[in-house]
Amino acid sequence: MDFNFSDEQRMLAEAARRYVRERCTLEKKREMSRTADGFSRVHWADFANMGWLALPVPEALGGLGGGPVEMALLMEEFGRGLVNEPVVESSVLCGALLAQAQGRPTALLEALAAGDAIVTLAHMEGGDRSEFEARVASHARRDGDCWRLSGTKHLVRHGASASHWLATARIDGHEGFALFAVERNAAGATVQSHLMIDGTYAADLHFEDVALSADALLLMPDKANTALQSALNQALLALCAAAIGSMEAVMAMTADYLKTRVQYGQPLARFQALQHRMAEMFVETDQSRAALYRAIAAVETGEPLAAAQALSAAKWLISRAGLFVSGQGIQLHGGIGVTEEYAVGHHYKAMVSFDKRLGDADFHLLRSSELFEMHA
Repeated sequence: MDFNFSDEQRMLAEAARRYVRERCTLEKKREMSRTADGFSRVHWADFANMGWLALPVPEALGGLGGGPVEMALLMEEFGRGLVNEPVVESSVLCGALLAQAQGRPTALLEALAAGDAIVTLAHMEGGDRSEFEARVASHARRDGDCWRLSGTKHLVRHGASASHWLATARIDGHEGFALFAVERNAAGATVQSHLMIDGTYAADLHFEDVALSADALLLMPDKANTALQSALNQALLALCAAAIGSMEAVMAMTADYLKTRVQYGQPLARFQALQHRMAEMFVETDQSRAALYRAIAAVETGEPLAAAQALSAAKWLISRAGLFVSGQGIQLHGGIGVTEEYAVGHHYKAMVSFDKRLGDADFHLLRSSELFEMHA
């Protein structure tokens, strides 16, 4: 892996950093958390105009064909600014699924890249802990040339804001599950939205004999699981990069606070015990970045088993490190750190959410060890 970024990659990171610094303020985030979406539609349109929503979409399908490095650079800046827009859920995860779909539904993929559609995955059901280990019970049956979908999906990220859901369901005569595209306004689909700890929304979806056209079937069971695992790994990398950006932001704001907050006649930064804490936070952040770079390098080799193992290892390490760094950030800020008006507490909430998304640290520790044994 080349650690020297190209001019285009540096421009991407700088543009994202400037936009997040100027437009994605904490005040804006708090304002948006009180809306039905939990994010800004204006920002979403801006992301599309900047080409960021098309970044992970292959060039052959009308996207920019960005690789893992470009996606990590963008997501790190989004994590730094606590961006709540569904970039990972729609562009990265569902974009990867649509790119692998049979017949290549380019219309929906183009709408996604242009910001005209928000697509999110509806996969987990009752009792499931993550998308990686979901047990699908929803069912789709043939009705002439069409399909009828029934079932319930839980914790669908941004489900109430989506224009389309990619829903998994079993079909008769096949092992595993298939993947269907379901429109938000489909008759028989009901949505119940919930506010999450990080200010975003998730929804429970119930499908009651929802009629779907023949071309709503995107992936048959013989390909759906493999495609989903690949897409989940891409989303995992993006989330890990965002977590690194969040940790860097906590480091920066904590260092600034210690330099300016005076106690006993001198800045807090001069107290050796607090310097030791900052050093520990730096070590955890640096180790996390190394784990992310290792995962990116593994993805670029094109070996799915090695990539999955490195990504799970990174998720485990970054989950633990992120909770430590953001928790220490609150401790070093004192009482102000837990107020709604200060960013460090919001970063901690983002880390709690990150730890549970796409499998928690315990799940990925086990997955990483199992995949390591298989690869060895």
